Amino acid sequence: MDKLRAIQYFNRAVEAGSFAAAARSLAVSTPAVTQLVGGLERSLGVMLVHRSPRGLLLTPQGERYYRTSARLVDDLLELEQQLGAGKGRPRGTLTVGMRQSVAEHCVMPRIADFLSRFPDVELVMRAVTTEQLDRQTLDLTVMVGWPPEGNLIARHLAQTRHIVCASPEYWAKASKPQHPNDLRDHHCLVFRNDEGMFVDRWNFAKEGEQCGVDVKARLLSDNRSWLDAAALAGAGVMRVTDLTAGSYLSSGRLVPVLTDWDSMEAPTIYAVYARAQKRSKLLRVFLDFLVQVFADLETERMSGRATTIARVPQPRWFGHDRGRQSAHVAHQKPPR
Repeated sequence: MDKLRAIQYFNRAVEAGSFAAAARSLAVSTPAVTQLVGGLERSLGVMLVHRSPRGLLLTPQGERYYRTSARLVDDLLELEQQLGAGKGRPRGTLTVGMRQSVAEHCVMPRIADFLSRFPDVELVMRAVTTEQLDRQTLDLTVMVGWPPEGNLIARHLAQTRHIVCASPEYWAKASKPQHPNDLRDHHCLVFRNDEGMFVDRWNFAKEGEQCGVDVKARLLSDNRSWLDAAALAGAGVMRVTDLTAGSYLSSGRLVPVLTDWDSMEAPTIYAVYARAQKRSKLLRVFLDFLVQVFADLETERMSGRATTIARVPQPRWFGHDRGRQSAHVAHQKPPR
């Protein structure tokens, strides 16, 4: 038995969820995957997976074996990439899912550089939400939030900062808040996140003082672009992540307030992909491009502030259970 191949087939079966899916991704027959994984189990003297109509379930021994074997295979692939660096230039099609605000404000304004450097690469870009992270049609996904748990590899790209802002026209009609509590007297534009939460409690901190404000939401939406358009038109006050609104802030179309306060729980920007994609030279060059994009953006942050900031831990309310809510951070709005 080719044990290294058996380990690779086992890892792919775990990541794909079934022997058949693993076989398709490896371009081999299903019996070939089944036989090698079975041979691996016999050589170890333990059962690694339970076969069921719903797919594969790891046994406790299988979970332990996978954690180690996946790391070993990743190390081997990394070494192969390093030794084979410079052999031919990347070519082919890469399908990338991306949060719309990240694409519009961070990546697409710089995408011409990537396309000119890699003329044999075709990019297929799709706007996505966290609901689509597990879709096998995507080679790489760029999201805003906190990476999900599971078998996906996550790469941190940037830590955002929350900015409270409105258009000059709005501030001309309404006095600028001097303290977070003053936001209660303003019309606010509230985003509904992927967990179904209307984040209408904005938390702030300054020199040891913390303040949570239940803002008065006059417009609520799960579409960030719509809220952007409303804010630019003077409809109200919006809380945005700085890296996805940099052009609005630098041009003066949105004017920040409460800049001496830290608006808490700002999300990260991260990329995720399947372990099976780690060997892809196409993915590697695009991921390197993303790393550089966000490194450049972090050095272009608003003047007078640090160019790098500490990562924000995942807040309690952020999760994948639709029913979760926390009055400490966000309130679930009743049906209207």
